[in-house]
Amino acid sequence: MSTRDQKRDQAGLTALELIVTMAIIAVLLATGVPAMKNYSWNLRMKTTMDQLQTGLHQARSHAISHNSQTVICPATDDSNCSGISVWQNGWIIFTDINSDRQKQDSEPLQHHADAVSMLSISSSMSRNYIRFYPNGSAPGSNVTILFCDKRGAAYAGTITVSNSGRIRMQTNGIEPSENCP
Repeated sequence: MSTRDQKRDQAGLTALELIVTMAIIAVLLATGVPAMKNYSWNLRMKTTMDQLQTGLHQARSHAISHNSQTVICPATDDSNCSGISVWQNGWIIFTDINSDRQKQDSEPLQHHADAVSMLSISSSMSRNYIRFYPNGSAPGSNVTILFCDKRGAAYAGTITVSNSGRIRMQTNGIEPSENCP
């Protein structure tokens, strides 16, 4: 066998080629992993905001279509409003037959949402429920529900419900002065 044939049979990588390949992989991982983590946080935030916004639309639509008051409120189980303005523990939607803004056993439950992890969701202290009238309005003051994660105000979002019942979402961050843990 000639030396020329021996060179063709020896296939492999040199140390330099291996080092360059590993350096390229390291650079790709260094830039890709943080971007993927940020994407994951954004997706979690947007999904949760979409779920609550859908719940608000569902409550409003139910009030209009069934000509009855409907309430959405923070809850830790499927039978009672929690009475606090913390929404990350879940929420319920129910038909409020006796207009007391509290779920009774005789009042039909429309929806129960489970707790959400790694997000803080809160409304103002005075708005620990949202009631929709049969005309679609939401009486009381406008309510803003604030969504925060560990990244702070720059990545926060809000859902606002006006007195007329209009539901609006903002996902581009909030003013740093607002309380966002």
